[in-house]
Amino acid sequence: MRRKRGARPGGGGRHKLPSLRSYRDFRLLWTGSAMSVMAERCSGMAFTLLVLWHTRSESAAGIVGFAGLLPALLVQLPAGVLVDRLNRRRVMMTCVVVRMVAVATVAVSLLGDTVWVWHIALVAFVQSSMTVFYQLSERAMVRNVVPSRQLGAAMATNEARSRGVNFVGHPTSGAMFGLSAWVPFLTSVALYVGSLVTLVKLRGERQPPRRPGAGRRMRSEVAAGLKWVWGRAYFRTALLIISVSNLVFQGLILTVAVVIREDGGAAGTIGLIMAAGGMGGLCGALSGGWLNRRLAMRQIMILAHTAWAVVMPTAVFFRQAPALGALFFITSFIGATVTVSGMSYQVRITPNDMQGRVGSVVMLLVSGASSLGALGTGYLLEAVGSRHTVVALSAVMAVLALVAAVVFSRAGAAREDRADSMEPLDAGHSPPEPAALPAPDAPAPGARPAGAEGGPPNPQTRGTQGLSPA
Repeated sequence: MRRKRGARPGGGGRHKLPSLRSYRDFRLLWTGSAMSVMAERCSGMAFTLLVLWHTRSESAAGIVGFAGLLPALLVQLPAGVLVDRLNRRRVMMTCVVVRMVAVATVAVSLLGDTVWVWHIALVAFVQSSMTVFYQLSERAMVRNVVPSRQLGAAMATNEARSRGVNFVGHPTSGAMFGLSAWVPFLTSVALYVGSLVTLVKLRGERQPPRRPGAGRRMRSEVAAGLKWVWGRAYFRTALLIISVSNLVFQGLILTVAVVIREDGGAAGTIGLIMAAGGMGGLCGALSGGWLNRRLAMRQIMILAHTAWAVVMPTAVFFRQAPALGALFFITSFIGATVTVSGMSYQVRITPNDMQGRVGSVVMLLVSGASSLGALGTGYLLEAVGSRHTVVALSAVMAVLALVAAVVFSRAGAAREDRADSMEPLDAGHSPPEPAALPAPDAPAPGARPAGAEGGPPNPQTRGTQGLSPA
């Protein structure tokens, strides 16, 4: 069964949908989240640079990276339950305030010319914990600010936003750190203030009806989300493969930072390399909808991991910044297409009353492994050096490519993919149309038709933390 797409020009029968920009609350949500993501990118990268340049310790940088990624393991599941229970707009506002205060303490300590690894690790942990709640809440809020027919385009727009912020945020953070260590942190505080202002202007969420059994213990609700995901072998296998690839890429990011430092490069060079990855991710997000219409998720999984296995070993032989930038561009481009495909699939097959819990399980599996990648890579770098670390990471990716090819090319994979694609969302749990929004059949004056399609995550990624970190 093929998925239905919007009517082609001149096709008749359906009116052209208005531009997403015509929806006031979506503009506010999108803008506030863009500032929030930018704030996290500025401070998140600065954490690693601060520890590397002030302590000269790879293991200390690994510990800070581990602290920043640990919430992906510890917080995801309870956050998914709470996001389904609480007012999501208030959750987002609380997250912004807590992150703003935490990052401000780093700026203050640097103004006093003091750096404590434990302090940086604690702030990284707090900021990432609040980001987990924020991302899950934002993804659920999209359903309240756009009509259901615009959901795919809205999610694609959010993924492109996150990838674009990656492109701008990483070099900006590196350049600001080069000016003074406290500048990226103070900038993050200012961006969080702007994000808070947009959330204050956002209309209050229509509290969804209480779910049957919503008074159950959190453990039961978490178990329900885990059981739903684990009961789908095809979906579960894809998540497990992607989680290991996330571990590999988190290790690659730290390794590249060490390579640049060993070769006498400046901190800003790392920002430029990450910017190349951000540009690749943006291009991949923009083309992800096109690819998602032509290939099944299993085919994208095989192609993506094969391509990653081919390009990653180049970092063993080419350590110059332009070559590393090209590597990150390619890997991020591929990663964004995997994110669009994977999250479109997840949103499509997940009942609406389980979106928070299933989303948290997905993020736990695909992003939680990143924390282990950061910690393990830090000690691996000290033990065997950067070149052998890249060899080890490339070998893991080659094994993943082989596993993906075997699993997703088997006879039953196509059948399972079609079976899941035919299962629609639970129409009985569809969210109501926001009363204050323009009618879908009546575009706002001057509005342009939406051109984005597909359904990316949130990201994370990965970031945006999505199905792929690249």
